[in-house]
Amino acid sequence: MHATEQSLEQKSFAQLRPLKISSEILAVLACTLVVALAHASQGISLWLYGYCLVAGVACFLTCKARTTGHLWLTGMLHLCACTACLGSVAVAIGTPVFWFLPIGLVLSLPVSAMHAHPGHAPSTGAAIWATLFAVVQPDFGRQLDLVLALVLITGSLLVATLVCSTFSRTRKDVFDLQYQLHDMAYQDTLTGLPNRRAFMDRLGTTLTDATSAAPLFFLMLDIDDFKKVNDGFGHDVGDQVLIAVAAILREHSHGHNYARMGGEEFAVAAQVANAAQAQELARTIVAAVNSAQVCGLSLSISIGLADHQPQESLLSLMHRADQALYDAKSDGKNRYAMARQVVMVV
Repeated sequence: MHATEQSLEQKSFAQLRPLKISSEILAVLACTLVVALAHASQGISLWLYGYCLVAGVACFLTCKARTTGHLWLTGMLHLCACTACLGSVAVAIGTPVFWFLPIGLVLSLPVSAMHAHPGHAPSTGAAIWATLFAVVQPDFGRQLDLVLALVLITGSLLVATLVCSTFSRTRKDVFDLQYQLHDMAYQDTLTGLPNRRAFMDRLGTTLTDATSAAPLFFLMLDIDDFKKVNDGFGHDVGDQVLIAVAAILREHSHGHNYARMGGEEFAVAAQVANAAQAQELARTIVAAVNSAQVCGLSLSISIGLADHQPQESLLSLMHRADQALYDAKSDGKNRYAMARQVVMVV
């Protein structure tokens, strides 16, 4: 897995949290301004600032949230506090019915795009309208007015759910596309192994990780006489050979950093306790490839093995492994060779 990969939940949280925080701060400021203006003009109770305080606490909790579920709960608390604040102001200034629907619609509809899951929108909207009914207790006068208000409220909840579902689906589509692009950039399409870019990124991180105590061993692998396979049996058979070797590498290098580097070359960066374990890994891979048969062909592989020296550069490490691979080829192939211990100055 490349380090930039995230789950849909993590991506949604990372996208929604800043938006939720900024919108909640603006809402707290707006409620505070409304209370201040109403108090200045009509002398309403200063206790209404308490709702602003609760909304501010909810905003603080949103800053501390770690999941989209937490964002939903803190957001609901924040919106209910803002609803109670504005509803109480409407009651205090004597026009609760006039402001009833505008308050509910303004607070319920815009936030519908800020939820990670479709179910969050109707539940939040229902909490807003329930709070507004409890605070304002509107008297619509006529039965028809109540029915029309309920129709508008129901419509707002349906629209909020639709908007939330649309945005959630769009986020998922974008995430899936990013995931596919990631695979194209960091995965070898033929074998399914990580490609050179993914391998080098992870290896570079390993070399710069000061907390990594285990020694690092670099294995450069090359399928023996692969050109003869392609020339004599065709590229289809050559592809099957690459796939078979990749499967062996995946099986025996599990837990290590491994990849197809290109052509018939593969690589493994193994963090093991000592050179003996690294040599055993190389022997195991050589034996496994040698015992495999693809389309009636017997296979073999050569490996150059180098241990990372203190302060050695990545280029030097790979060069020494490549030199060891050349030695293995010169000594008869189907084997591994250890690199010389002299670190090249790069």
